[in-house]
Amino acid sequence: MARSFAAPLDAVDQVEPGADGVTATKRIVATDPYLEGHYPGFPIYPGVFTLESVYQAARRAVEADRGPDARVELAVVRSVRFKAPLLPGDVLTVSCRLTDDPEDPRRVRAVADCRRGDGAVSAKATLELRVLERTDA
Repeated sequence: MARSFAAPLDAVDQVEPGADGVTATKRIVATDPYLEGHYPGFPIYPGVFTLESVYQAARRAVEADRGPDARVELAVVRSVRFKAPLLPGDVLTVSCRLTDDPEDPRRVRAVADCRRGDGAVSAKATLELRVLERTDA
């Protein structure tokens, strides 16, 4: 039976670690259930899903770096600017620079540049992540 809702959202298809961050991609597929209602007749990948793509990419990178006992959660969205829509057929590429907070080892800042397949900037975002040990959860 086909699912008629978009939960949980898998907001990244591929994640590649880099020297100071991570790069992830997400193909925008017209048949994904969340696009049907956003917006009927002119589907657009929702902006909040772009933020989720950034978060999932950064979370995977930080958890891989910190080890199997680390759990990462979104603490703060510091800034976000949406600049161009993502439409079915587009591929979102998230390039995320990750830096540890020198005053709090349990905080990581993710500064993301999000682009469409044609190279146009679709969004810029800065998130702060909180790193917990699994026992803190």
